[in-house]
Amino acid sequence: MAYFGLSAKNEAQKRAMQALSNDKPFTFLTGPAGTGKTLIAQAVGLDSVIERRDHRKLVYTRLQTQVGMDVGALPGDLNEKTYPFVAPFMDNLDVLTEKPSEIKRYFSEGDDDKRKIFFDSIQTVRGRSLNHTFLLADEVQNLDIHTMAALATRPGLRAKFVFMGNFAQIDNAKLRKPEANGLYRLLAGLYEKEAFQYFDHVNLTETQRHPVVEIVEEILRNHEMAPEFAELEARGNV
Repeated sequence: MAYFGLSAKNEAQKRAMQALSNDKPFTFLTGPAGTGKTLIAQAVGLDSVIERRDHRKLVYTRLQTQVGMDVGALPGDLNEKTYPFVAPFMDNLDVLTEKPSEIKRYFSEGDDDKRKIFFDSIQTVRGRSLNHTFLLADEVQNLDIHTMAALATRPGLRAKFVFMGNFAQIDNAKLRKPEANGLYRLLAGLYEKEAFQYFDHVNLTETQRHPVVEIVEEILRNHEMAPEFAELEARGNV
């Protein structure tokens, strides 16, 4: 099983690829840093839009939050302001293809008929109906309930929404409480309603980055992390 040249490295990644390629509107990928959540979702999304053409466009979005000290207002137009927050997507292109420029032409300015990849701010999603769209929502552990509701009510015809999050890396202290966290409330609520015809949840646990990342996760992962988050993640274990 391979998508856009990327093969699964373990059973959890294989299950994630299967979930990402089915017709259910929602796929949730949770787990520690470096387990391949964004890379796998991006590979399946690019394959769906460019190779198989099951979807007409791929949208990558994430909340534009900064880690640590605020760097202030970013210069430039909307695309230039958004670029620092889509850097993970760009980094992954180097892994997925030897010629990233061939992919970049699909999201370059120009003929809209040829444009297939879009970087949208999550703050601008309200009011839209996203038809035939493969949407990647990254770092969704940082979404409050209202923002998650605005995002999760956008699917239109033949839409696939992928929610990727790591509960150990919640930047807003208020969202470290399960009752206030949008990702937790949505995913837990879908489990409670047994709406399994509409979603899949895969928890990835094996780090694919440098081995030191796994050690860092072991040291820091459970610091101030509510046990409810770990229990919800575990429901997606293979």
